[in-house]
Amino acid sequence: MVLALNGSHLYGNLRPLALEEPRALGGGRMIAGSWPPRSLAKLGPSPPPSALPTASPLPANDSQCGEQILSYGSAEKVLIGAVLCLITLLTIAGNCLVVISVCFVKKLRQPSNYLIVSLALADLSVALAVMPFVSVTDLIGGEWIFGRLFCNVFIAMDVMCCTASILTLCVISIDREIMLHERTARCIISRV
Repeated sequence: MVLALNGSHLYGNLRPLALEEPRALGGGRMIAGSWPPRSLAKLGPSPPPSALPTASPLPANDSQCGEQILSYGSAEKVLIGAVLCLITLLTIAGNCLVVISVCFVKKLRQPSNYLIVSLALADLSVALAVMPFVSVTDLIGGEWIFGRLFCNVFIAMDVMCCTASILTLCVISIDREIMLHERTARCIISRV
């Protein structure tokens, strides 16, 4: 891939490896993480700028959380907002019902159902800590408006809650497999 600089726009996908224009840096100084000028010269002559794909400039978003700005009409925003709110509310209600039912029905208080409660709590945390902020960000066009600090907290919560949900599903599948082997062993022993 060949890099070309045209003013302030960089053509190509190797943005961190490119050099600023030497005139702007006062000679041949390099930016940290960039290739030396000799290495760039080895890539070959750069074709005219029209032959290279251009990357659209990033929107003026200070937090860098929303990389692509989406634009919806007012009717689309209402429809998308209603669907996202409905999904969030159903997720909250459904997971609360699971937790409440296992807590209050004595027949459901079994160790294997505790894993189901753990999964419901992990999914409930996603519904409360992640889904509303994703919905708002999507509805306003993809721009993160909650600040840089909360962006980092949000990303950490998203990764942590989703990972907890996925790992709980893995533990449930292992538990079900163990229960299946125990039932099979009991069945075989009872036939002998």
